[in-house]
Amino acid sequence: MRKKTQNYILFVILLLLGLFQAMSGFILWLALPHGGGGRGGSTTTLWSLTRNTWIDIHDWVAVALVVMIIVHILLHWKWVLYMTKSYFKESKQ
Repeated sequence: MRKKTQNYILFVILLLLGLFQAMSGFILWLALPHGGGGRGGSTTTLWSLTRNTWIDIHDWVAVALVVMIIVHILLHWKWVLYMTKSYFKESKQ
């Protein structure tokens, strides 16, 4: 797979995970806040999913996002090293 294609796919995955993380966070904050419907709002639903299910989804998307960020850093590790070295070379001058 070409590096450009690989970077684009990684970008799209990170974008979608980030958007879903933000959406589920807003749902938990605004649509299914704490305090409703007994045991932490577990009987309140949005799109047939309880608050507890939304929390699980939010948590697992966060894990996937962290994994993809690590993959992103690993795929660009040479660039990170190059930029770090060049930054310290410039600061010495």
